[in-house]
Amino acid sequence: MYFSPNVTSLIQSCDQGILKSIKSKYKNTFLNSMLAAVNRGVGVKGFQKKCSMKDAIYAIASSWNTVTKDTVVHAWHNIWPATMFSDG
Repeated sequence: MYFSPNVTSLIQSCDQGILKSIKSKYKNTFLNSMLAAVNRGVGVKGFQKKCSMKDAIYAIASSWNTVTKDTVVHAWHNIWPATMFSDG
């Protein structure tokens, strides 16, 4: 059995806004870091040389930690409307 085309976004919760939220928060963190480096006089090229994979992973982890419960609940509600989420 195969799924019909373009059904992925309907059945995967991450496509319902969770990834959008993480990407937006990551971009904000990255740009704020770059702006801080430029304000310190490092410059964009200096920031690019200093920025490591470890920094990117920490920024993604930080972005995930700031995703709200409401974002996750809303994403799952789009897939499974009958689901009731408790506060516990």
